[in-house]
Amino acid sequence: MTIDIDIDDNQHLSNLDAKDIARRYGAELVELETLRYGLLEVARDMHESLVRSSFSPIVRDIQDCTAAIHMRTDAGWETVASREGAMQHAFTAQHMCNFLMEEWDEASLQPGDTIFVNDPWRGAIHQSDVNLFRPIIIDGRVEFVLHSTSHVLDLGGAVPGGFANGVQTHFEEQLKFPPTLLYAGDVPVRPAFNYILENTRVPSSLLGDLRALYGCLAVGDARLRELVDRFGLALVRAGGQYGTDRIEQSMRAAIAALPDGDYPVEDFIDEDGVTDEELRIAATVRVRGDSIEVDFSGTSRQPLGNVGTAWIEGTRCVQGIKMVLDPHSPVNSGTLRPIEALLPAGSAVCTLPPSSVSNHLDIGSRNINMMTTAMSMALPEHGVAPDSGNFAAMMIGGFDDRHGHEGPWAGAILPGGAWGGTYKSDGLTSVTPAIGACRSSVWEHIERESPIVPLMHEFLPDSAGAGFHRGGFGGIFTLLPLATTYATITGDRSKRGAPGVNGGGSGFPFYAWLVPGDDPSVVLDPFDLRGCEPLFGVFDGQGRPVADDGVFGRGARYQTAKVAGLELKPGYALRVLFGGGGGWGDPLERPVDRVLEDVQAGLYSPEFVERAYGVVLSSSDEVDVDATTRLRAELADARKDGKWTVPAACPTNWIV
Repeated sequence: MTIDIDIDDNQHLSNLDAKDIARRYGAELVELETLRYGLLEVARDMHESLVRSSFSPIVRDIQDCTAAIHMRTDAGWETVASREGAMQHAFTAQHMCNFLMEEWDEASLQPGDTIFVNDPWRGAIHQSDVNLFRPIIIDGRVEFVLHSTSHVLDLGGAVPGGFANGVQTHFEEQLKFPPTLLYAGDVPVRPAFNYILENTRVPSSLLGDLRALYGCLAVGDARLRELVDRFGLALVRAGGQYGTDRIEQSMRAAIAALPDGDYPVEDFIDEDGVTDEELRIAATVRVRGDSIEVDFSGTSRQPLGNVGTAWIEGTRCVQGIKMVLDPHSPVNSGTLRPIEALLPAGSAVCTLPPSSVSNHLDIGSRNINMMTTAMSMALPEHGVAPDSGNFAAMMIGGFDDRHGHEGPWAGAILPGGAWGGTYKSDGLTSVTPAIGACRSSVWEHIERESPIVPLMHEFLPDSAGAGFHRGGFGGIFTLLPLATTYATITGDRSKRGAPGVNGGGSGFPFYAWLVPGDDPSVVLDPFDLRGCEPLFGVFDGQGRPVADDGVFGRGARYQTAKVAGLELKPGYALRVLFGGGGGWGDPLERPVDRVLEDVQAGLYSPEFVERAYGVVLSSSDEVDVDATTRLRAELADARKDGKWTVPAACPTNWIV
């Protein structure tokens, strides 16, 4: 379709009337809006089909998956609609499609062909995320490519489920596939299926998920063709172009409201799981007019361990910018256009093969946190503090030797984390960090499908970073194995918790213990550490967690929170405490009635609010106003003299 445009093509859509828009896109505004949302509905139908038909808890419960529609344009293949369960995929999908269609012989494609790829250097996030692409041929040419993606429980490798902590190359991870034909004309390619299924610990689950990923593409194929048959290809394409342009200009308008300038930010990864070297992730966010450049120069070299990321992680910075500046519009290629990332080759954010990149969570979370911090610098009154930075993600598996359950198994557990405080409100409690925005696991399903009993999953008092708007609270998760189980724990922010912004305090760090499981009173009391073996965390000389002045790994089994193959025997429980979000704003200015409400709700202890908020309680339901006024003034003066800083969140009632 060729459209002659006789108006300024760069003019903002909001400044155009319906006639101008019709002249630009060759269609009436009501038609363009109808088709923009029509494409979104196709993506939503695909996503719902995937979630409802998948076998593994990663998709069915956690929703670590996404569906997208890509369209041929003069600029390449662009995402015109997406529906995500895991927000991260929506920002990477377009790049994978362009790699695929550039590499594949398009002339050989037939209707119903479906292509499998999970190579991080071709745009996949890590090898545990599989991607299926279905080109849609209309009048002899591929006009759209449908895309489904999800994490899978297992694709071989040293440990179930990926996150191969401790390895140094992708050869030691799960299977890695370049673009591979999985269905030819809707017929399964048996050699491809055989190779995949014979190299996994859980073939039935993986087969079910692959069929679900394929089936949702078939649903999308039918729905998209209905749209084209009803409105015509030219009009559907115009709706897709209008939708991406509209989102681009929404992003550009939000960026243009920022003051021009350079905003340097940094964060740190505890270590890489192989060495004890801390990794620095640095970025300079350059705002110029209605566009942003994110320059990652100054980031540490690529690590030996698996925490480095392939170049696709550069798109994560867009997530952090969007969630602050333009949180309400859907994600498509227009979201990406105003923002460019500079990624130094061979750095932690752009590792070169054959490095391992299975643990993308840590750097991906930092990228988002650093962007929200940069936005807080540009617009202090619209800031968001960093989140807990990890999901307490665990991949578990083994051989179930219980009668009637005999056989290998694998599972995924995602207890959650917490978000930082914002300029509007306190942070969210016990949610997954923003990198995925997934759901936590469904414990009834875990119990039914795995030899695991989740004993405890609840919030952790005194774990939220203090602030005028506090962070969200972290949590406690304890599991008891009923058969020998091997766990891979992927954690960070274990040396220091999520930092606050605008004067806010840090959240509680990440910890884990092995707990004797024959005494329920001990197992279910997270503050009773008697008889417990610390696995990792920051401790004082008596073995108590201390967030500010302790030593990481003191007395612990591991000097890292990235653990692979931890053997759990029946009779012992695994307990993790996942940290809270950072605080936003000065905690000495938080209204005392809100501090009191938190204490009364059991969220904070009186001891912590006195240290962090300067609030003195005379009883459980009353504030000592005079003592509070004096203490807040004393702490404010001490802060000016450099003698007081907001203490990191940390419970005080440990029993050792």
